[in-house]
Formats: sequence, structure tokens, C-alpha cells
Amino acid sequence: MILLTLWLACAGEELDSNAAYCAEAPSVSWDGFAHGFVTTYCTSCHSVNNTQHRYEAPEGVDFDTEADVVRQAERVRARVLDDATMPIGGGVYEADLVLLDTYLTCTLGL
Repeated sequence: MILLTLWLACAGEELDSNAAYCAEAPSVSWDGFAHGFVTTYCTSCHSVNNTQHRYEAPEGVDFDTEADVVRQAERVRARVLDDATMPIGGGVYEADLVLLDTYLTCTLGL
């Protein structure tokens, strides 16, 4: 019971922190940012339309639509923001990483 209480308290603090961050952050949408981000950095390998040059991108891990990104949002955060293992070779501008974080946190609520 104590662990549950502590976990809920920590989760509440994170939600409060995210709410404060999102209140100050610019609005970041699929059409205004995220679609261009995944087109620039992801779909050269992660696209259902790319059947020959996926460079070992797993089948089914595609980012052609916002629904695809929403479905894989936790994985996107882990690979692009937390581990910085995607895209292969890096090259993502810091400003784009900040906007991706804002999109995932504020727009998708992750």
C-alpha cells in the first residue's frame, strides 16, 4: 500500500510538471511539425511504401500516418529522445528534438 501511495504521488508530480511545461510550450501538431519530422528523419526506412530499402527497420514499424506514430509513441520517445539511437547516424537538430518532445508530451499526452 505504501508503494502504491508513493507511486501515485510521483505520478501526480510528473503530471503537474508536464502540465506546467505544456502550458508554456508552443502548440505542436501533426500537420505543423510531426508529419514533417517523420518524413525527414524516419520514413526513409520506416514506411509501408518502402519494401526494399528498410535498412533492417522492423516490418510493421512504420510512420506514414499520425495513427502509426501514436501507436508507436512510447517507442519513438525511447529511441529518439531517451536513447538517441534513432535515426541511425543521428543528425536531428536540437530544436527538432525539443519540438518532438513537446509533441509527444503535450499533444499526445505521453
